[in-house]
Formats: sequence, C-alpha cells, structure tokens
Amino acid sequence: MRSIKKLRKSQLVQALDIATKAYPMLQINTQQQIEELDAKLQKDFNSKKREWYGLFEDDTMLGSMLLYDYTMNYFGQDIKAMGIGFVAVDFLHKKQKVCKEMLHWYLEHSRKKQYPLAMLYAFRPDFYKKMGFGFGTKCDKYVCSPDQLPRFGENYPMQYLGEAEKDDLTAFYDTLYKKHHGMIRKRDEDIEALVKSQGAYLVGYKEQGKLLTLMSFRLIANDDTNQETHMKLELLFTCATGLKAALNFLNSQADQVGPIEFSTLYPELFYSLHDIRHFDRKILRDPGFHHIYDTGMGTMYRSLNHPTLLLQRPCSLDKMRIKFTVQDGFLETKPSEFIVEWKAGQASIAKGTKHDLHLSFGVAEYSSWLMNAIDLSTLYNYGLIECSDESRLSELDRAFYYQQKPLCLERF
Repeated sequence: MRSIKKLRKSQLVQALDIATKAYPMLQINTQQQIEELDAKLQKDFNSKKREWYGLFEDDTMLGSMLLYDYTMNYFGQDIKAMGIGFVAVDFLHKKQKVCKEMLHWYLEHSRKKQYPLAMLYAFRPDFYKKMGFGFGTKCDKYVCSPDQLPRFGENYPMQYLGEAEKDDLTAFYDTLYKKHHGMIRKRDEDIEALVKSQGAYLVGYKEQGKLLTLMSFRLIANDDTNQETHMKLELLFTCATGLKAALNFLNSQADQVGPIEFSTLYPELFYSLHDIRHFDRKILRDPGFHHIYDTGMGTMYRSLNHPTLLLQRPCSLDKMRIKFTVQDGFLETKPSEFIVEWKAGQASIAKGTKHDLHLSFGVAEYSSWLMNAIDLSTLYNYGLIECSDESRLSELDRAFYYQQKPLCLERF
C-alpha cells in the first residue's frame, strides 16, 4: 500500500540517491558526493520553510520531493505560496504514476494548509500543464561583448561584497521584493549561501550607503587563446542608477572579457545596448531581423483558491458582475463556479445568479492570467478561454491592466 510521509534525517541519503539519478545536471555520481550533499542539507532539514517527503510502497521509497514555504509579492500584497522541487522517481519505478500521485498530494496538502498558490519549475512543462500549472514569465539570455554595452560619463565605483555586507544584501533583496509582483522574499539562509558561494565573485555599487547594483559572476578561460575570458553573470539592480553602474562595470572589461552571458526577466533590456546583436551575429529572418537573445520559460503557477486570488488582484471595474467557471480535471470532478462583483474597483463575491459576463477557463490559463503573465484578449484570440461577449474583452484588459509581469528570481 502506498503512502506519503515526511522523511526522517536518516532517509535523506536515500532520497538524494533517487534525485541524483533524476537530475544528472547536479553532477553527483559517487556515494561520497551524495553523503557530502546530505551533510550540507541536514543543516536545515525539515525546517519550517522546507520539508522533505517521500512516497513509499510498504517500506520502499519510490519517489521524493521537497516542499518550500514562500512569501510572495502578489500585486503589492504578501501571500503564501507553496513551492515544490527535487521531484524525483526511482529509476526502477518509472511509468507507475508515482510523480502524478506525489503532485496530487502536494496540491491537496497545500490547499489544506490554506496556501492559495502553488509554483514549480517544470522538467516537463507539458506534463505539469496537464496538472493545471500555467506558464509564467519568460527569461531572456543575452550573449554579447563588453563594447556592445554603453558607458556613462559618471563614475560608479564597484566593490566586492561578502560577509560584512549581509545586511546590505538583505536590504537590497527586500527592495526588489517590494518593487516586483511575483518576487519571493529572501530568507537569511539564502543570503548566507550567496556570500559563501564557491567560485563566484560578488560585486555591487552603493550610493549613500545603499546597495543599488548586485552582480554575481564567474570567469571561464578560453582554452584556444589562453587570453580571452568568458564571463557568466547574474545582473540585478533596483533603479536606473544601479543599471548604469552595472553597464559601466561590464563595458570596462573589454580588454580581457570576450563574450558576456547573462539572463534577465526584463524583456526590454536590449534597449540599453548600443549593439543589440547576439555574439553569434545570426540573422533570423530577412532582411535584417537580428538574433538578440534566446528565450526560456521557467516558473509555472497554479491557483488553489480561485476566488481569493481574484479578489486580491487590482481592478478598476465598476458596477459589473462576472461569472467565472474554472475547469480543474486534476483536483476536482466538477468545475468551480463563482460570481464576482466590482463596485468602484472593490471586488466581492456576489450572491445570486445574475451576471453581466461569463468567462470560462482551464485552471492553467486561469492561473497564468491571475499572475498577469497573459491578458484575456490574448487567451481568447488563441482559443484558450470562452467569453459570452468578446466585445468587452478590451474593457476588461484595461480594467485589469498591471504594468509588471511576474518576476521570480528564486531557484528551487
């Protein structure tokens, strides 16, 4: 008989043995490496913010997962979100619905704990979309040379950051959290891990004692020339001055660095480049559509409390009642139906059956829309939702307009 249980410390090595086979990119191939990772993870094993679970058949562990307790900025408000990572199925028990059973339990567990939102990074996006997870924000990866970046006349002296700057880093990430819808609040343990990261340089720019720029980068030698260096980095900034400081710093590396590789969740960042072309100089479409960056999609979201999340989403509608139908074949046998009424931008659950408009979603599309990853008109034009009066979709898009797409920097 199968059951899902919270793991004991003594069972973590077994879970990691399953996970390392599922995630070969971890490059953990020996028992000694597994034991070293076990010792590292034991430090906050089953803390309040992260808990390990396993799916067992009798006493045999068939799969494992790690649940994360997050606080998210949801349109300027704090909400709880449950993340899941390290989802792994033993190689000997594939195609036995182990992952599906664990995900179903995770979603029900999150809902019982009154988390309105679940989130994950999908190894197979198609697999998780069938379970009701909707796509989030795209991430763009740039590869360019330092001289493609602008240099500003002002002087923005950078400095190395370490243990002594932990309070500055905490304040920096707190500023980002408050500014951006979708951000996850950093824990003290995350800041500690950042300053102790091996092989990465941490630099930043301060103004009046406040950190405005943060860059973590690695340098990789070019074996062919023994001179030109490849720089991989993460670039973060809290304001325009912070971005200028970062671009100045990267531009100044032209004497040594060849390609700079970095990813960003800011889709219009290429406007900051003098030369927008990718390092490979490819033309993607004639006569002159240049390859600028490569795009990926990572975070997926799933609504667990459809009315609650909608009531918390900003909207300027007035004297309007909309009926929502959300189809969720993974958790529910019947669709969820509710009517929301707006008066001068204030939303509430309406009584009765009277409504001005009817919108029908699958839970994946509803989740993407709730997170502001996509608007209603686009969903409708792509045949992904139904609307009783399509002429009102533009009005709804204006009423629900929010400038920011969800921005998530958390890795889990």
